[in-house]
Amino acid sequence: MMNLALAFMLALDLFAERNNYPTVKKWMMRMVALAFCVLIFFLLDPIHRIADMFRIVLLAFAFHLLVAFSPFTGSDNTQGFWQFNKILFLRFLTSALYSAVLFAGLAIALVAIDGLFAADIRWSTYMIVFAIITAGFNTIFFLSGLPTDIPGLNEDHSYPKGLKIFTQFVLIPLMTIYLAILLVYEIKIIILWQLPKGLVSSLVLGYAVFGILSLLLIYPIKDTAGNGWIKLFSKFFYVMLIPLIILLTLAVSKRVGHYGITESRYIIIVLALWLAAITIYFLFSKKQNIKTIPVSLCLIALLATYGPQSAFSVSKYSQLNRLERMLKSKKPEDLKERPSVIRYLIQAHGLAILQPFVKKDLSEIERKIELKNDYVYKQREDKIDTAMALLKIKDEGTARKSISFTLVNDENEILKVKGYDYAIEMNTYPQPKNFVVNGHKIETNSNNAGNKLTLSVDAIEVLYIDVNKIFKEAIPAFKRDSLKATKNKQEFYYPGKLMQFSKTLAGYEYTVVITSLQQTYYPDDDTEIARNWGDSKSYLLIKKL
Repeated sequence: MMNLALAFMLALDLFAERNNYPTVKKWMMRMVALAFCVLIFFLLDPIHRIADMFRIVLLAFAFHLLVAFSPFTGSDNTQGFWQFNKILFLRFLTSALYSAVLFAGLAIALVAIDGLFAADIRWSTYMIVFAIITAGFNTIFFLSGLPTDIPGLNEDHSYPKGLKIFTQFVLIPLMTIYLAILLVYEIKIIILWQLPKGLVSSLVLGYAVFGILSLLLIYPIKDTAGNGWIKLFSKFFYVMLIPLIILLTLAVSKRVGHYGITESRYIIIVLALWLAAITIYFLFSKKQNIKTIPVSLCLIALLATYGPQSAFSVSKYSQLNRLERMLKSKKPEDLKERPSVIRYLIQAHGLAILQPFVKKDLSEIERKIELKNDYVYKQREDKIDTAMALLKIKDEGTARKSISFTLVNDENEILKVKGYDYAIEMNTYPQPKNFVVNGHKIETNSNNAGNKLTLSVDAIEVLYIDVNKIFKEAIPAFKRDSLKATKNKQEFYYPGKLMQFSKTLAGYEYTVVITSLQQTYYPDDDTEIARNWGDSKSYLLIKKL
């Protein structure tokens, strides 16, 4: 949500600076933008409804486009507009490079500290560093390079040679590859007379993105001497878009005809219409104002976010009508598709969306499910199971359900080594780890494919730990919601004594401590555990007696 607020307020600030608004008016605009983002924060629930995640993405896309043209609204001069966005583009690439190098350096430093001092640095630490760099350093560095003299950009006719090389030798070749693949595929469709596959939509959109980006990057030099190829390329690009738009329309029509409209298909349909309009505009308009591209995309993104014409309203009504028809139908294909439609509606819009089909208060049921358990995946599965039971539908055709969670050692969430002489991290991948302690040859093996931990001393097996057994014993408590969750809500504290194993041999005490264990089980058969465990940690502690 901070990303939305930053982009929106930046766009309004640029607009205010360009129009020389007084300070009071600028702050009023900032407060309006901030209030809007706070309202969105409380209205949207992306954790429980995928549709709200789409809304956030669309709003972010619209606000970032708004930054691109807000200082140039009402102006016909495109030179300043292009120079401004050139600076944004190059600044973005530079900040991304600097941030990547900084993160890589700090990550390597953390790995070194972990290896040299056994600091037990977890994956979450790396993610925190990544978040600080991307949200902090990257943002500040990017914003520090924004131009201050926006009106002066209209007189700037400089053009980086590297940008032309990047366009000519990177973007255009990539676009050509997409075009070649699509043209050959189109010929195949005509010869075999078959409908296109859904994958073709991504390829067509990829061709359009690379092509339009290429044309925007070389726009200022299209009329300079020696660059006549740019005009030819421009006409060629838009002419070749015509058959590809038809191909895109056929591909999405096939999916919509079979499975109705969803948010992703709605977006593809809208983009196909937009591409058709942009193609007509640039082929037949004499003006050809490149600001049309970000302005039109911004308006489309905003219109797709809320209202009866939005992606979510159209998708919701399409799938509800489809479900209503299926519930009345006895056709085998309709019976088979009903569970997937219900699953989609609940994941995208929540359980209450199915209220027209049942008498019970689904909003209240949904509220109780969400209060009962903090584990989001389990909440979603409980909602789906509830809907299936109320509608008397058997979910036989969908993929097998599985639930993953992590057990955290409540005594050794941070490894305690007091009283031991040696602490050694065991491998989390299926490969033995060998070392010598006071003349004794020790081998540890974390075989996640076999779901076991083993310890051998001088070729004698000292400990054999069945990881599956630990996890199976935790499942009943997990299902009863009696395990205390950690801060991330998908990890649960588990008694340390059940995750620690010791054995004495030849004057030494060997202790294997599992600090965290991630695993998956299948609700339809609690005895069956996934073949491999996930991101887990275990250590060998050695003490001389």
